[in-house]
Amino acid sequence: MSKKAKEPGNAFAYDDAFRTMEGECDDILIPFVNYVFGEHYTKEAVIRRMRNEHFIARAGETEEKRVTDSHFEISERGISKRYHIECESKPYDNSLLIRFLEYDTSTAMDDVRWEGDKLVVRFPNSGLLLLRNSKKTPQEAQIVMETPGGAVSYPIKILKVSDYSVEEIFEKHLYLLIPFYIFNYEKNLSTIAGDEIQTDVLAGVYNDIVERLNKEQEVGSLSAFSFSVIINMTKKVLDKLAHKHGTVRRKVGEQMGGRVLDLPIIRAYHEAKDAGRIEGINEGKIEGRAELLTEMIRNKVRKGKPLDVIAEELEMKSSELQDIYDAVIKETVAI
Repeated sequence: MSKKAKEPGNAFAYDDAFRTMEGECDDILIPFVNYVFGEHYTKEAVIRRMRNEHFIARAGETEEKRVTDSHFEISERGISKRYHIECESKPYDNSLLIRFLEYDTSTAMDDVRWEGDKLVVRFPNSGLLLLRNSKKTPQEAQIVMETPGGAVSYPIKILKVSDYSVEEIFEKHLYLLIPFYIFNYEKNLSTIAGDEIQTDVLAGVYNDIVERLNKEQEVGSLSAFSFSVIINMTKKVLDKLAHKHGTVRRKVGEQMGGRVLDLPIIRAYHEAKDAGRIEGINEGKIEGRAELLTEMIRNKVRKGKPLDVIAEELEMKSSELQDIYDAVIKETVAI
């Protein structure tokens, strides 16, 4: 569903931003799900990322591969629910619902069960994040299936970035919207770029966002890792959307200067290792990076991943991560 056509800049910047936050940052995803779907998950909730590739057969055609932007399960207090969220940069149109039905049906087939002679198919809770607003956009869409046993319907929750101010984003802990906030200025970027005062005002908005993110991290609402992911993804989206407006990119980017960490974080580790400074990771000599590497390992340990799996995902040797991993395990046991 996401836009794949080649454009100036990183053609997958919007997908990358959404999928990185959804796939790596539980403390970004959980409050987003709570708000969109009216849930009440706590930090103790466990997220399991599910298969997001399926093949759909069409009459007279070969199978087509469908890739969802996100497909995951959240479990807490003995209850598990599945979710499917798409991030869309094009204006809303009803054809999106056809794809939702295709995706949801495919993912539902991964979660069937038998109750005697009854086959039970569980559809995921589905939502749509729209980066660009349109007059045709509803607050919620419905998919209705007319069956011999009666009509069955389910909602598609719709969230529009344009509906939220910076104040509301932080009030509701919708950190996932931050990288896409620049879309609210898209139509005026040419004017803003040509006016120094307006450019400074926009830069001030992002300075406020970074200061607020710092406070969220200080009070424990956001991890150091997720803080860096948000900053990095904001820069990626900005570079793509404002690729024609160097002044805007430069001035807004300056507000995040020194805070942008190349992802994956592990690249910083490899740079240190290649320079013969691997001991600096454990000694904290590479400012900020040791903390972020530890946070990444901590997140993976919380998901129940063993050392060998973590090392494989980070493209490192288990021996290189052993000390940090042991420290995280001791910390977890102590808690």
